[in-house]
Amino acid sequence: MYASPIKTLIKSTLRALSLDIRRIEKTAAAPPVYQDVQETHTRLNCGQPAAYLCPIGKLCTFSGFSLGSQGWHPFVVAVNEYLHGHRKTYRGSILEKFYNSWQPADALEALIAPIEGPALLRQLPAYTAHQPWHLIHPKERQAVMEKNIRDENHWAGQQHLDASSGYGLHGPVSPEKGEIEYARIVRVTDSIKRHGFDRSLADEDITVTALERNGEYRFCIVHGQHRAAVLAALGHEHIPVSFRRVVSVSEAQHWPQVYRGVWSLAQAQAYIDHLFDFDANDWARARGLTE
Repeated sequence: MYASPIKTLIKSTLRALSLDIRRIEKTAAAPPVYQDVQETHTRLNCGQPAAYLCPIGKLCTFSGFSLGSQGWHPFVVAVNEYLHGHRKTYRGSILEKFYNSWQPADALEALIAPIEGPALLRQLPAYTAHQPWHLIHPKERQAVMEKNIRDENHWAGQQHLDASSGYGLHGPVSPEKGEIEYARIVRVTDSIKRHGFDRSLADEDITVTALERNGEYRFCIVHGQHRAAVLAALGHEHIPVSFRRVVSVSEAQHWPQVYRGVWSLAQAQAYIDHLFDFDANDWARARGLTE
C-alpha cells in the first residue's frame, strides 16, 4: 500500500529523533500506569497503551542532572525559587546564573561525563545531545536538534531565534532564549498548581529512555523536562512516564553508535556509569549554584 507523503514524513522524523514507532490503540484517557518496567515495556511492544510509575529520584537528563530530592536539576531549582517567592523574573534568577556558569564548548563536554571520546562530538555544538543508543549519526542528530530548538522558539513567538540562541539544558543562551525557558517554567508551574497534574491534557506522557545496569534503572528524559521539574519541586515522588526505548548496558556493543564505531564500547559503558553515579549536587556546589 502506498504511504502518503505526510505519513512518510512523520515516520522519518520520529526515526530521526531515535523514537520507536508502534501502532498503539487510541484511547481518550491517559494510558494505564504500571509499576514494573518489564510489564510496561511488554505491553508497549504489544501495541497496548502503557505508562510506568517512575520514581522521580531515578529521572535524569542526558548529562546526568537528577530530579530527585538528593539530586540537582536547574529547572527544579528555578521552580522552587519561583514557588517560594524568591524570584519572579528570569533576570537575576538561578536559571540565569546556571546558563552563565555552565557553557560547554561542544557536544562531548555537554555530557559532563569524564570520558575521552567520542572524538566526533568534539566537532559538534553542545546542543547536539547525542547518546550511543541513538539510531542516527551525530551529524544528523545535530540537524534534528537545530530544527527542534528553532520550532520551540517559533512556538514561543520568537520566530527570529534559531539554535544559535542556545539550548534549554545548558548555556550560553541569549537573553531572549533565557526568557523563553523561564516563561515555560512559570507557565507549567502555575497550571499544575491551579489545575493539578492532568495527564490527559498533554499530547503524551513525559517520555524517557529506560537505561538498565545490573538490574537497576535510570530514566533519561526525552520530552517533558518542564513538567517533570515542576512535579519534582511540588514534592511528587513518582511520575507516570512513557518509554521511547529500553536499553541495557549489557547489550551496549549492539547500540547503533557503538556498532558504527562512533562510540567505543568502553566509552558507552563509562557514559552509562556516569548517568547512574553522577553527583549533580556536588557539581552544582562547585559552581556556586547551591550551598
